[in-house]
Amino acid sequence: MLAAENAAIEGGKVGGMADVIRDLPLALAKVNVAVDVAMPSYGFLDRAANAQWLAEIKVNFSGREEQVTVYKAAHPSLDNRYFYLFSHPLFNTNGEIYSQGDAARPFADDATKFALFSLSVAKALNDDLLAIAADKPSQVISPAPDVIHLHDWHCGVFALLRAFDSHFHSLKTLPCVFTIHNLALQGIRPLSNDSSSLSAWLPTLTDRLSEQQFAAITDPRYPNCVNPLRAAIVLSDKVHLVSPSYAAEVLQPSAHNRGFFGGEGLEADLQAKLDQQSLIGILNGCMYPALPLSKVTDMGGNLSAPRVFPLNDWQALLAQAESALLRWQMGREHVSSQDFIALSRLHQWQQDSALTSEADFLMTSVGRLTDQKVMILRYRFADEVVEACWRGKTVLQVLLERMALLAPDGKFVLLGSGDPQIAREFADVAARNANFIFLDGYDEGVSTALYQHGSLFLMPSSFEPCGISQMLAMREGQLCLVNHVGGLKDTVHHLETGFVFEGSNVFEQGAALVSTFEGAMALYQSDKWYSMERLAKQQRFDWQSQAPKYVEQLYRV
Repeated sequence: MLAAENAAIEGGKVGGMADVIRDLPLALAKVNVAVDVAMPSYGFLDRAANAQWLAEIKVNFSGREEQVTVYKAAHPSLDNRYFYLFSHPLFNTNGEIYSQGDAARPFADDATKFALFSLSVAKALNDDLLAIAADKPSQVISPAPDVIHLHDWHCGVFALLRAFDSHFHSLKTLPCVFTIHNLALQGIRPLSNDSSSLSAWLPTLTDRLSEQQFAAITDPRYPNCVNPLRAAIVLSDKVHLVSPSYAAEVLQPSAHNRGFFGGEGLEADLQAKLDQQSLIGILNGCMYPALPLSKVTDMGGNLSAPRVFPLNDWQALLAQAESALLRWQMGREHVSSQDFIALSRLHQWQQDSALTSEADFLMTSVGRLTDQKVMILRYRFADEVVEACWRGKTVLQVLLERMALLAPDGKFVLLGSGDPQIAREFADVAARNANFIFLDGYDEGVSTALYQHGSLFLMPSSFEPCGISQMLAMREGQLCLVNHVGGLKDTVHHLETGFVFEGSNVFEQGAALVSTFEGAMALYQSDKWYSMERLAKQQRFDWQSQAPKYVEQLYRV
Protein backbone atom coordinates (compact mmCIF):
# COMPACT_ATOMS: atom_id res chain seq x y z
CA MET A 1 0.00 0.00 0.00
CA LEU A 2 1.04 3.59 -0.71
CA ALA A 3 -0.50 6.20 1.56
CA ALA A 4 0.07 9.61 3.09
CA GLU A 5 -1.08 8.63 6.61
CA ASN A 6 -0.87 5.68 8.98
CA ALA A 7 -2.34 5.68 12.47
CA ALA A 8 -0.20 2.65 13.38
CA ILE A 9 2.69 5.12 13.79
CA GLU A 10 2.50 7.79 16.47
CA GLY A 11 1.94 11.14 14.78
CA GLY A 12 0.95 9.52 11.49
CA LYS A 13 -2.74 10.43 11.59
CA VAL A 14 -4.66 13.43 10.32
CA GLY A 15 -7.92 11.94 9.04
CA GLY A 16 -9.84 8.71 8.67
CA MET A 17 -7.53 7.31 6.00
CA ALA A 18 -4.92 6.78 8.73
CA ASP A 19 -7.30 4.51 10.62
CA VAL A 20 -7.87 2.44 7.48
CA ILE A 21 -4.13 2.03 6.88
CA ARG A 22 -3.71 0.95 10.52
CA ASP A 23 -6.70 -1.41 10.78
CA LEU A 24 -7.26 -2.93 7.35
CA PRO A 25 -3.91 -4.79 7.17
CA LEU A 26 -4.75 -6.51 10.49
CA ALA A 27 -8.01 -7.84 9.04
CA LEU A 28 -6.42 -8.77 5.71
CA ALA A 29 -3.77 -10.78 7.53
CA LYS A 30 -6.56 -13.07 8.80
CA VAL A 31 -7.55 -13.87 5.19
CA ASN A 32 -3.92 -14.56 4.20
CA VAL A 33 -3.17 -11.19 2.60
CA ALA A 34 0.14 -9.69 3.74
CA VAL A 35 0.40 -5.89 3.59
CA ASP A 36 3.43 -3.62 3.72
CA VAL A 37 2.97 0.17 3.67
CA ALA A 38 5.13 2.79 1.95
CA MET A 39 4.78 6.44 2.96
CA PRO A 40 6.88 9.57 3.49
CA SER A 41 8.66 9.92 6.82
CA TYR A 42 7.92 13.68 7.04
CA GLY A 43 11.16 14.08 8.95
CA PHE A 44 9.88 12.41 12.13
CA LEU A 45 7.94 9.17 11.50
CA ASP A 46 11.12 7.15 11.02
CA ARG A 47 12.04 7.94 14.63
CA ALA A 48 8.50 7.42 15.89
CA ALA A 49 8.43 3.96 14.27
CA ASN A 50 11.96 3.08 15.42
CA ALA A 51 12.89 2.52 11.78
CA GLN A 52 16.29 1.42 10.55
CA TRP A 53 18.18 2.68 7.51
CA LEU A 54 17.62 0.46 4.51
CA ALA A 55 18.77 2.08 1.28
CA GLU A 56 19.46 5.23 -0.72
CA ILE A 57 17.56 5.80 -3.97
CA LYS A 58 18.59 8.27 -6.66
CA VAL A 59 15.91 9.74 -8.92
CA ASN A 60 15.74 12.50 -11.50
CA PHE A 61 13.27 15.06 -10.21
CA SER A 62 12.76 18.68 -11.20
CA GLY A 63 15.71 18.54 -13.55
CA ARG A 64 18.27 17.29 -11.06
CA GLU A 65 19.33 14.13 -9.29
CA GLU A 66 17.79 13.74 -5.84
CA GLN A 67 18.77 11.21 -3.20
CA VAL A 68 15.94 9.72 -1.14
CA THR A 69 16.63 7.64 1.96
CA VAL A 70 14.47 4.61 2.74
CA TYR A 71 13.94 3.42 6.31
CA LYS A 72 12.31 0.14 7.30
CA ALA A 73 10.26 -0.39 10.46
CA ALA A 74 8.66 -3.56 11.77
CA HIS A 75 4.90 -3.50 11.95
CA PRO A 76 3.95 -3.23 15.65
CA SER A 77 1.22 -5.89 15.44
CA LEU A 78 2.08 -8.19 12.53
CA ASP A 79 5.05 -10.51 12.18
CA ASN A 80 7.25 -10.08 9.11
CA ARG A 81 5.34 -7.02 7.88
CA TYR A 82 6.95 -3.63 7.46
CA PHE A 83 6.56 0.09 6.96
CA TYR A 84 8.86 1.64 4.34
CA LEU A 85 9.44 5.30 5.20
CA PHE A 86 10.88 7.51 2.47
CA SER A 87 12.90 10.49 3.64
CA HIS A 88 13.92 13.68 1.81
CA PRO A 89 14.10 17.36 2.86
CA LEU A 90 11.10 18.13 0.64
CA PHE A 91 9.00 15.77 2.76
CA ASN A 92 9.65 17.69 6.00
CA THR A 93 6.82 20.07 7.00
CA ASN A 94 7.69 21.22 10.52
CA GLY A 95 6.53 18.05 12.19
CA GLU A 96 3.26 17.95 10.27
CA ILE A 97 2.04 15.61 7.54
CA TYR A 98 0.47 18.23 5.29
CA SER A 99 1.60 21.74 4.48
CA GLN A 100 -0.67 24.66 5.31
CA GLY A 101 0.03 25.85 1.76
CA ASP A 102 -0.78 29.13 0.06
CA ALA A 103 -4.31 30.07 -0.96
CA ALA A 104 -2.90 31.47 -4.22
CA ARG A 105 -1.16 28.15 -5.00
CA PRO A 106 -3.33 25.37 -3.53
CA PHE A 107 -1.63 22.01 -2.95
CA ALA A 108 1.68 23.40 -4.29
CA ASP A 109 4.01 22.18 -1.51
CA ASP A 110 2.18 18.92 -0.91
CA ALA A 111 1.83 18.10 -4.60
CA THR A 112 5.59 18.45 -5.08
CA LYS A 113 6.27 16.38 -1.97
CA PHE A 114 3.98 13.53 -3.04
CA ALA A 115 5.19 13.63 -6.64
CA LEU A 116 8.75 12.96 -5.42
CA PHE A 117 7.47 10.30 -3.02
CA SER A 118 5.59 8.54 -5.85
CA LEU A 119 8.63 8.68 -8.08
CA SER A 120 10.84 7.24 -5.32
CA VAL A 121 8.51 4.31 -4.61
CA ALA A 122 8.16 3.65 -8.34
CA LYS A 123 11.95 3.59 -8.69
CA ALA A 124 12.40 1.25 -5.70
CA LEU A 125 9.72 -1.20 -6.85
CA ASN A 126 10.81 -1.14 -10.47
CA ASP A 127 14.46 -1.77 -9.59
CA ASP A 128 13.40 -4.66 -7.36
CA LEU A 129 11.29 -6.21 -10.12
CA LEU A 130 14.16 -5.89 -12.59
CA ALA A 131 16.49 -7.54 -10.09
CA ILE A 132 14.07 -10.42 -9.57
CA ALA A 133 13.74 -10.85 -13.35
CA ALA A 134 17.53 -11.11 -13.53
CA ASP A 135 17.45 -13.76 -10.79
CA LYS A 136 18.97 -11.37 -8.25
CA PRO A 137 17.64 -10.52 -4.79
CA SER A 138 15.48 -7.41 -4.48
CA GLN A 139 17.25 -4.50 -2.86
CA VAL A 140 14.56 -2.44 -1.09
CA ILE A 141 10.98 -3.72 -0.83
CA SER A 142 11.10 -7.46 -0.26
CA PRO A 143 9.32 -9.55 -1.21
CA ALA A 144 7.94 -7.78 -4.25
CA PRO A 145 4.16 -7.21 -4.01
CA ASP A 146 1.49 -9.02 -6.00
CA VAL A 147 -0.80 -5.96 -6.01
CA ILE A 148 -0.17 -2.23 -5.57
CA HIS A 149 -2.87 -0.42 -3.59
CA LEU A 150 -2.86 3.39 -3.87
CA HIS A 151 -4.76 5.68 -1.50
CA ASP A 152 -6.09 9.14 -2.44
CA TRP A 153 -4.64 11.82 -4.69
CA HIS A 154 -1.24 11.77 -3.01
CA CYS A 155 -0.34 8.65 -5.02
CA GLY A 156 -1.66 9.82 -8.39
CA VAL A 157 1.78 10.45 -9.88
CA PHE A 158 2.66 6.81 -9.19
CA ALA A 159 -0.25 5.71 -11.42
CA LEU A 160 0.94 8.14 -14.10
CA LEU A 161 4.53 6.83 -14.02
CA ARG A 162 3.37 3.21 -14.12
CA ALA A 163 1.21 3.86 -17.15
CA PHE A 164 3.28 6.28 -19.22
CA ASP A 165 6.98 6.23 -18.27
CA SER A 166 8.93 3.56 -20.15
CA HIS A 167 11.54 3.52 -17.38
CA PHE A 168 8.95 1.87 -15.15
CA HIS A 169 7.56 -0.67 -17.58
CA SER A 170 8.02 -3.50 -15.05
CA LEU A 171 5.37 -1.95 -12.83
CA LYS A 172 2.75 -2.77 -15.45
CA THR A 173 3.16 -6.43 -14.56
CA LEU A 174 1.60 -5.68 -11.16
CA PRO A 175 -2.13 -4.94 -10.83
CA CYS A 176 -2.76 -1.47 -9.42
CA VAL A 177 -5.93 -0.55 -7.50
CA PHE A 178 -6.95 2.82 -6.11
CA THR A 179 -9.03 3.81 -3.08
CA ILE A 180 -10.72 7.21 -2.90
CA HIS A 181 -11.22 8.36 0.67
CA ASN A 182 -12.23 11.91 -0.26
CA LEU A 183 -13.05 12.89 -3.84
CA ALA A 184 -13.15 16.60 -2.98
CA LEU A 185 -9.36 16.72 -2.51
CA GLN A 186 -7.70 16.20 -5.89
CA GLY A 187 -4.23 17.81 -5.71
CA ILE A 188 -4.72 19.83 -8.92
CA ARG A 189 -1.62 21.67 -10.17
CA PRO A 190 -0.60 23.40 -13.44
CA LEU A 191 0.87 21.41 -16.30
CA SER A 192 3.65 23.98 -16.65
CA ASN A 193 4.94 27.47 -15.77
CA ASP A 194 5.15 26.82 -12.04
CA SER A 195 7.76 25.24 -9.79
CA SER A 196 5.01 22.91 -8.59
CA SER A 197 3.79 21.59 -11.92
CA LEU A 198 4.00 18.40 -13.94
CA SER A 199 6.60 19.78 -16.33
CA ALA A 200 8.70 21.03 -13.41
CA TRP A 201 8.64 17.66 -11.62
CA LEU A 202 9.02 15.39 -14.64
CA PRO A 203 10.24 17.51 -17.59
CA THR A 204 11.42 14.67 -19.81
CA LEU A 205 8.27 12.61 -19.38
CA THR A 206 6.01 15.64 -19.89
CA ASP A 207 7.72 16.40 -23.21
CA ARG A 208 7.06 12.85 -24.40
CA LEU A 209 3.38 12.56 -23.45
CA SER A 210 0.99 12.19 -26.35
CA GLU A 211 -2.23 14.14 -26.72
CA GLN A 212 -4.16 11.04 -25.69
CA GLN A 213 -2.02 10.58 -22.59
CA PHE A 214 -2.48 14.22 -21.61
CA ALA A 215 -6.23 13.74 -22.00
CA ALA A 216 -6.15 11.01 -19.34
CA ILE A 217 -4.50 13.12 -16.64
CA THR A 218 -5.62 16.71 -17.17
CA ASP A 219 -8.50 18.16 -15.20
CA PRO A 220 -11.77 18.27 -17.19
CA ARG A 221 -12.57 21.72 -15.78
CA TYR A 222 -9.05 23.16 -15.98
CA PRO A 223 -7.40 21.75 -19.13
CA ASN A 224 -4.08 23.43 -18.34
CA CYS A 225 -3.79 21.51 -15.07
CA VAL A 226 -2.82 17.99 -14.08
CA ASN A 227 -5.23 16.22 -11.73
CA PRO A 228 -3.44 13.48 -9.74
CA LEU A 229 -6.70 12.04 -8.43
CA ARG A 230 -8.10 11.75 -11.94
CA ALA A 231 -4.86 10.16 -13.15
CA ALA A 232 -5.19 7.48 -10.48
CA ILE A 233 -8.85 6.86 -11.38
CA VAL A 234 -8.24 6.57 -15.12
CA LEU A 235 -4.95 4.67 -14.97
CA SER A 236 -5.58 2.18 -12.15
CA ASP A 237 -7.08 -1.23 -12.86
CA LYS A 238 -9.85 -0.86 -10.30
CA VAL A 239 -11.26 2.04 -8.29
CA HIS A 240 -12.72 1.63 -4.81
CA LEU A 241 -14.86 4.04 -2.83
CA VAL A 242 -15.30 3.62 0.89
CA SER A 243 -19.06 3.02 1.03
CA PRO A 244 -21.65 1.68 -1.42
CA SER A 245 -23.82 4.80 -1.19
CA TYR A 246 -20.89 7.13 -1.84
CA ALA A 247 -19.92 4.99 -4.85
CA ALA A 248 -23.38 5.74 -6.27
CA GLU A 249 -23.41 9.44 -5.35
CA VAL A 250 -20.14 10.22 -7.15
CA LEU A 251 -21.65 9.14 -10.47
CA GLN A 252 -23.82 12.29 -10.39
CA PRO A 253 -22.49 15.80 -11.03
CA SER A 254 -22.09 17.98 -7.96
CA ALA A 255 -24.52 20.84 -7.36
CA HIS A 256 -22.95 22.81 -4.54
CA ASN A 257 -25.64 25.49 -4.64
CA ARG A 258 -28.13 22.78 -3.64
CA GLY A 259 -25.81 21.22 -1.09
CA PHE A 260 -25.14 18.11 -3.17
CA PHE A 261 -21.57 16.85 -3.51
CA GLY A 262 -21.19 14.15 -6.13
CA GLY A 263 -18.47 13.46 -8.67
CA GLU A 264 -16.71 16.81 -8.27
CA GLY A 265 -16.04 17.03 -12.02
CA LEU A 266 -14.86 13.42 -12.32
CA GLU A 267 -18.26 11.71 -12.61
CA ALA A 268 -17.66 10.80 -16.28
CA ASP A 269 -14.42 8.99 -15.43
CA LEU A 270 -16.08 7.16 -12.55
CA GLN A 271 -19.01 6.18 -14.77
CA ALA A 272 -16.52 4.84 -17.31
CA LYS A 273 -14.96 2.69 -14.58
CA LEU A 274 -18.40 1.44 -13.60
CA ASP A 275 -19.13 0.55 -17.23
CA GLN A 276 -15.89 -1.45 -17.22
CA GLN A 277 -17.06 -3.20 -14.01
CA SER A 278 -14.05 -1.68 -12.28
CA LEU A 279 -15.77 0.61 -9.76
CA ILE A 280 -16.77 -0.81 -6.38
CA GLY A 281 -18.00 0.44 -3.04
CA ILE A 282 -16.90 -1.34 0.14
CA LEU A 283 -17.78 0.14 3.49
CA ASN A 284 -14.92 0.95 5.85
CA GLY A 285 -14.87 -0.69 9.25
CA CYS A 286 -13.75 0.04 12.76
CA MET A 287 -12.26 -2.00 15.57
CA TYR A 288 -14.38 -3.53 18.34
CA PRO A 289 -13.42 -4.83 21.76
CA ALA A 290 -13.05 -8.60 21.95
CA LEU A 291 -16.32 -9.20 23.80
CA PRO A 292 -18.92 -11.89 23.10
CA LEU A 293 -22.10 -10.51 21.59
CA SER A 294 -24.02 -11.49 24.74
CA LYS A 295 -21.89 -9.00 26.66
CA VAL A 296 -22.31 -6.32 24.00
CA THR A 297 -26.08 -6.60 24.10
CA ASP A 298 -26.27 -6.47 27.89
CA MET A 299 -26.84 -2.83 28.81
CA GLY A 300 -28.30 -3.31 32.24
CA GLY A 301 -30.59 -6.25 31.63
CA ASN A 302 -33.69 -4.54 30.18
CA LEU A 303 -34.75 -2.09 27.49
CA SER A 304 -35.29 0.71 30.00
CA ALA A 305 -31.75 0.65 31.38
CA PRO A 306 -30.06 3.93 30.31
CA ARG A 307 -26.44 4.42 29.44
CA VAL A 308 -25.05 5.72 32.72
CA PHE A 309 -23.09 8.98 32.78
CA PRO A 310 -22.03 9.40 36.44
CA LEU A 311 -21.28 12.89 37.64
CA ASN A 312 -17.64 12.03 38.36
CA ASP A 313 -17.25 10.99 34.70
CA TRP A 314 -18.69 14.34 33.61
CA GLN A 315 -16.28 16.18 35.88
CA ALA A 316 -13.42 14.03 34.56
CA LEU A 317 -14.39 14.92 30.99
CA LEU A 318 -14.32 18.63 31.84
CA ALA A 319 -10.92 18.20 33.47
CA GLN A 320 -9.62 16.36 30.39
CA ALA A 321 -10.85 19.18 28.15
CA GLU A 322 -9.18 21.77 30.36
CA SER A 323 -5.91 19.80 30.33
CA ALA A 324 -6.02 19.58 26.52
CA LEU A 325 -6.64 23.32 26.19
CA LEU A 326 -3.67 24.06 28.42
CA ARG A 327 -1.40 21.68 26.47
CA TRP A 328 -2.38 23.41 23.24
CA GLN A 329 -0.92 26.66 24.65
CA MET A 330 2.60 25.22 24.84
CA GLY A 331 4.95 27.15 22.58
CA ARG A 332 2.41 29.91 21.91
CA GLU A 333 2.95 33.53 22.88
CA HIS A 334 -0.76 34.35 22.98
CA VAL A 335 -3.96 32.57 23.91
CA SER A 336 -6.43 32.57 21.03
CA SER A 337 -9.87 34.01 21.63
CA GLN A 338 -11.49 30.61 20.96
CA ASP A 339 -9.31 28.93 23.59
CA PHE A 340 -10.01 31.73 26.09
CA ILE A 341 -13.76 31.40 25.53
CA ALA A 342 -13.55 27.60 25.90
CA LEU A 343 -11.53 27.81 29.14
CA SER A 344 -13.92 30.36 30.60
CA ARG A 345 -16.94 28.24 29.75
CA LEU A 346 -15.28 25.09 31.12
CA HIS A 347 -14.68 26.80 34.45
CA GLN A 348 -18.33 27.85 34.58
CA TRP A 349 -19.49 24.30 33.83
CA GLN A 350 -17.13 22.91 36.48
CA GLN A 351 -18.67 25.25 39.05
CA ASP A 352 -22.17 24.29 37.95
CA SER A 353 -21.38 20.57 38.19
CA ALA A 354 -20.63 20.99 41.87
CA LEU A 355 -24.28 21.96 42.42
CA THR A 356 -25.91 18.96 40.71
CA SER A 357 -26.09 15.25 41.46
CA GLU A 358 -25.98 13.96 37.90
CA ALA A 359 -24.94 14.91 34.37
CA ASP A 360 -27.75 15.75 31.95
CA PHE A 361 -28.13 15.64 28.17
CA LEU A 362 -24.81 15.97 26.32
CA MET A 363 -24.61 16.44 22.56
CA THR A 364 -21.18 15.76 21.09
CA SER A 365 -19.34 16.16 17.80
CA VAL A 366 -15.80 15.27 16.76
CA GLY A 367 -14.42 16.15 13.32
CA ARG A 368 -12.42 18.46 11.13
CA LEU A 369 -13.55 22.05 10.59
CA THR A 370 -14.25 21.96 6.88
CA ASP A 371 -17.25 22.86 4.78
CA GLN A 372 -17.76 19.14 4.17
CA LYS A 373 -18.37 18.62 7.87
CA VAL A 374 -20.09 21.81 9.02
CA MET A 375 -21.49 23.73 6.03
CA ILE A 376 -25.05 22.92 7.15
CA LEU A 377 -24.35 24.19 10.68
CA ARG A 378 -22.98 27.45 9.23
CA TYR A 379 -25.97 28.01 6.93
CA ARG A 380 -27.79 31.25 7.84
CA PHE A 381 -31.56 31.24 7.52
CA ALA A 382 -32.99 34.12 5.49
CA ASP A 383 -36.53 34.98 4.37
CA GLU A 384 -37.40 31.34 3.64
CA VAL A 385 -37.32 30.39 7.33
CA VAL A 386 -39.80 28.01 8.82
CA GLU A 387 -40.15 30.22 11.91
CA ALA A 388 -39.66 33.98 11.99
CA CYS A 389 -37.40 33.77 15.04
CA TRP A 390 -34.88 31.80 12.97
CA ARG A 391 -34.32 34.63 10.48
CA GLY A 392 -30.70 35.79 10.33
CA LYS A 393 -29.46 32.97 12.56
CA THR A 394 -27.28 30.03 11.62
CA VAL A 395 -28.47 26.46 11.96
CA LEU A 396 -26.02 26.04 14.86
CA GLN A 397 -27.50 29.03 16.68
CA VAL A 398 -31.07 27.76 16.20
CA LEU A 399 -30.03 24.28 17.33
CA LEU A 400 -28.53 25.64 20.55
CA GLU A 401 -31.63 27.72 21.24
CA ARG A 402 -33.86 24.68 20.75
CA MET A 403 -31.64 22.63 23.04
CA ALA A 404 -31.84 25.33 25.72
CA LEU A 405 -35.64 25.08 25.55
CA LEU A 406 -36.00 21.29 25.27
CA ALA A 407 -33.10 20.32 27.58
CA PRO A 408 -32.47 23.34 29.83
CA ASP A 409 -29.42 21.72 31.46
CA GLY A 410 -28.19 20.19 28.21
CA LYS A 411 -24.79 20.96 26.74
CA PHE A 412 -23.00 20.63 23.40
CA VAL A 413 -19.25 19.98 23.10
CA LEU A 414 -17.69 20.19 19.64
CA LEU A 415 -14.07 19.04 19.26
CA GLY A 416 -12.23 19.78 16.03
CA SER A 417 -9.73 21.95 14.19
CA GLY A 418 -9.21 23.11 10.64
CA ASP A 419 -10.41 26.21 8.81
CA PRO A 420 -9.52 29.27 10.97
CA GLN A 421 -12.53 31.23 9.69
CA ILE A 422 -14.89 28.45 10.82
CA ALA A 423 -13.08 28.31 14.16
CA ARG A 424 -13.63 32.05 14.60
CA GLU A 425 -17.34 31.72 13.78
CA PHE A 426 -17.86 28.83 16.21
CA ALA A 427 -15.99 30.66 18.97
CA ASP A 428 -18.31 33.65 18.50
CA VAL A 429 -21.34 31.34 18.80
CA ALA A 430 -19.83 29.76 21.93
CA ALA A 431 -19.34 33.20 23.51
CA ARG A 432 -23.06 33.90 23.11
CA ASN A 433 -24.43 30.50 24.17
CA ALA A 434 -23.80 29.16 27.66
CA ASN A 435 -24.70 25.60 26.60
CA PHE A 436 -21.94 25.29 23.96
CA ILE A 437 -18.19 24.74 24.13
CA PHE A 438 -16.03 24.67 21.00
CA LEU A 439 -12.61 23.05 21.49
CA ASP A 440 -10.35 24.21 18.66
CA GLY A 441 -8.00 21.23 18.39
CA TYR A 442 -7.87 17.47 18.72
CA ASP A 443 -7.14 15.34 21.76
CA GLU A 444 -7.50 11.56 21.77
CA GLY A 445 -8.55 11.37 25.42
CA VAL A 446 -11.25 14.01 25.07
CA SER A 447 -12.44 12.40 21.84
CA THR A 448 -12.75 9.00 23.53
CA ALA A 449 -14.65 10.48 26.47
CA LEU A 450 -17.11 12.24 24.15
CA TYR A 451 -17.81 8.98 22.30
CA GLN A 452 -18.28 7.10 25.57
CA HIS A 453 -20.41 9.57 27.48
CA GLY A 454 -22.37 11.61 24.95
CA SER A 455 -26.15 11.38 24.70
CA LEU A 456 -26.39 12.29 21.01
CA PHE A 457 -23.57 12.49 18.44
CA LEU A 458 -24.04 15.15 15.74
CA MET A 459 -22.57 14.49 12.27
CA PRO A 460 -24.26 16.79 9.72
CA SER A 461 -21.76 16.27 6.87
CA SER A 462 -22.80 17.62 3.48
CA PHE A 463 -21.11 14.53 2.03
CA GLU A 464 -19.41 11.64 3.78
CA PRO A 465 -17.42 9.04 1.82
CA CYS A 466 -17.72 6.66 4.79
CA GLY A 467 -17.22 8.27 8.16
CA ILE A 468 -15.64 6.67 11.20
CA SER A 469 -16.97 8.93 13.96
CA GLN A 470 -20.54 7.65 13.75
CA MET A 471 -19.24 4.08 14.02
CA LEU A 472 -17.17 4.93 17.10
CA ALA A 473 -20.15 6.66 18.75
CA MET A 474 -22.48 3.73 17.96
CA ARG A 475 -19.87 1.30 19.26
CA GLU A 476 -20.31 3.00 22.64
CA GLY A 477 -24.12 2.97 22.36
CA GLN A 478 -24.38 6.71 21.63
CA LEU A 479 -27.14 7.55 19.14
CA CYS A 480 -26.19 9.67 16.14
CA LEU A 481 -27.95 12.51 14.32
CA VAL A 482 -26.68 12.43 10.72
CA ASN A 483 -27.33 13.61 7.18
CA HIS A 484 -28.72 11.03 4.73
CA VAL A 485 -25.56 10.82 2.59
CA GLY A 486 -22.73 8.41 1.77
CA GLY A 487 -21.49 6.16 4.51
CA LEU A 488 -23.80 7.79 7.05
CA LYS A 489 -26.75 6.48 5.03
CA ASP A 490 -25.19 3.00 5.08
CA THR A 491 -24.62 2.88 8.83
CA VAL A 492 -27.34 4.89 10.64
CA HIS A 493 -31.03 4.04 10.18
CA HIS A 494 -33.71 6.50 11.23
CA LEU A 495 -35.56 5.65 14.45
CA GLU A 496 -33.78 2.30 14.56
CA THR A 497 -30.12 3.00 15.32
CA GLY A 498 -30.16 6.79 15.23
CA PHE A 499 -31.76 9.85 13.69
CA VAL A 500 -31.41 10.83 10.02
CA PHE A 501 -32.37 14.08 8.29
CA GLU A 502 -32.33 14.96 4.60
CA GLY A 503 -33.20 17.75 2.18
CA SER A 504 -32.79 18.68 -1.46
CA ASN A 505 -30.88 21.90 -0.67
CA VAL A 506 -28.97 23.45 2.22
CA PHE A 507 -32.00 25.29 3.59
CA GLU A 508 -34.07 22.09 3.66
CA GLN A 509 -31.17 20.18 5.21
CA GLY A 510 -30.72 22.81 7.94
CA ALA A 511 -34.43 22.96 8.72
CA ALA A 512 -34.62 19.15 8.72
CA LEU A 513 -31.65 18.92 11.08
CA VAL A 514 -33.43 21.15 13.61
CA SER A 515 -36.77 19.35 13.31
CA THR A 516 -35.10 15.93 13.56
CA PHE A 517 -33.25 17.10 16.67
CA GLU A 518 -36.58 18.16 18.16
CA GLY A 519 -38.02 14.73 17.37
CA ALA A 520 -35.02 13.09 19.02
CA MET A 521 -35.47 15.17 22.16
CA ALA A 522 -39.11 14.12 22.33
CA LEU A 523 -37.86 10.53 22.67
CA TYR A 524 -34.97 11.26 25.03
CA GLN A 525 -34.88 8.90 28.04
CA SER A 526 -37.88 6.93 26.80
CA ASP A 527 -38.01 3.16 26.39
CA LYS A 528 -37.75 3.74 22.63
CA TRP A 529 -34.56 5.79 23.13
CA TYR A 530 -32.96 3.11 25.29
CA SER A 531 -33.85 0.31 22.87
CA MET A 532 -32.33 2.36 20.02
CA GLU A 533 -29.16 2.82 22.06
CA ARG A 534 -28.89 -0.92 22.61
CA LEU A 535 -29.52 -1.68 18.92
CA ALA A 536 -26.93 0.92 17.88
CA LYS A 537 -24.38 -0.71 20.20
CA GLN A 538 -25.12 -4.12 18.66
CA GLN A 539 -24.28 -2.97 15.13
CA ARG A 540 -21.05 -4.35 13.72
CA PHE A 541 -19.10 -2.57 10.99
CA ASP A 542 -16.02 -4.64 11.62
CA TRP A 543 -13.01 -4.95 9.35
CA GLN A 544 -13.10 -8.73 9.56
CA SER A 545 -16.38 -8.74 7.61
CA GLN A 546 -15.01 -6.34 5.01
CA ALA A 547 -11.59 -7.90 4.38
CA PRO A 548 -12.88 -10.77 2.18
CA LYS A 549 -14.63 -8.19 -0.02
CA TYR A 550 -11.25 -6.54 -0.67
CA VAL A 551 -9.83 -9.87 -1.76
CA GLU A 552 -12.73 -10.87 -4.00
CA GLN A 553 -13.81 -7.52 -5.44
CA LEU A 554 -10.66 -5.38 -5.43
CA TYR A 555 -7.50 -7.47 -5.43
CA ARG A 556 -8.57 -10.10 -7.96
CA VAL A 557 -7.87 -7.99 -11.05
